[in-house]
Amino acid sequence: MLFLEHPTPLRKSGDVLFGTRKVERLGRLVRVTGPERTLVECFRRLDLAGGIAELVESAGGFPTLDLKLVESTLKRYEMSSLWAATGWFLETYRRTFHVPDALLTRLESHRPLAPQYLVRQRRGGTLAARWNLILPPEMEHLRGPDER
Repeated sequence: MLFLEHPTPLRKSGDVLFGTRKVERLGRLVRVTGPERTLVECFRRLDLAGGIAELVESAGGFPTLDLKLVESTLKRYEMSSLWAATGWFLETYRRTFHVPDALLTRLESHRPLAPQYLVRQRRGGTLAARWNLILPPEMEHLRGPDER
């Protein structure tokens, strides 16, 4: 188990418990991030998530996502790259998580103005134009399980 400090935007706003829940672990209650905050924070720190392929595969297996909570989480970070990455993910898994077009349109309105690499240290890949994201080669084929 890895313990990390709360992200700076949440510390500054006094919102560190946002998107968390308590779970029992070895007879003790431990506070953990829920799937919505986990998704956003993992896109923010891919280095701690096992990489993009691991993140997308794992997050695609979440049983549900509270889409309002995902959007509220993104508002707290105010990072266009997170809006874009999360939007791309939700569009990819739109049927799995019942993502309405209106939400994708709102997420798209916060995307970066110029294309950015989804994985910052890597070059090459394919542009996901709607999100202004350059996807690494291993993600080019990815479609959500319902879109194959």
